[in-house]
Amino acid sequence: MDRRKIDIVISTILIIFSLIILTNDNLAEGGAESDLGIMFLPRVVAGFMIIFAATIAIQSFNKLSKGTEPEGPELIITNGYSGIFIYIGIFVAYWLAVPHLGFIVTTPFIMLGVAVLLGGRNWPPLIAMSVITPVLIYYGSKEFLRVYLPTWTL
Repeated sequence: MDRRKIDIVISTILIIFSLIILTNDNLAEGGAESDLGIMFLPRVVAGFMIIFAATIAIQSFNKLSKGTEPEGPELIITNGYSGIFIYIGIFVAYWLAVPHLGFIVTTPFIMLGVAVLLGGRNWPPLIAMSVITPVLIYYGSKEFLRVYLPTWTL
């Protein structure tokens, strides 16, 4: 299966959904009052989705238009679904652990597990990103969005 064609189709769908999020003011109601508004974070995420999806789609379209043969990583190997079941297991474990261990404790382990599953082996950046990202998300959601993520309850 040619990954470049799939990348273009999925990128187009993501850009359409992102444009809907950016332009529709009636997608969310209520929520905690904050200075940024309830649609601030979804619109920021939609903006990043447009940028990343467009980047992937343009690269794939350029390779397809030049008629180059797909390289090894551009082919999706469809035999062996054990990785999918491992991802599902990781996210079920995350879903079960967050209410008891909290967001700050659980998320770094899940991020590290997914990074290792994706083939990451450079440990210092993996550990740093696995710790820094949840702390920034926790602080940002608490201070800017006034959303309190689960904390340690044991």
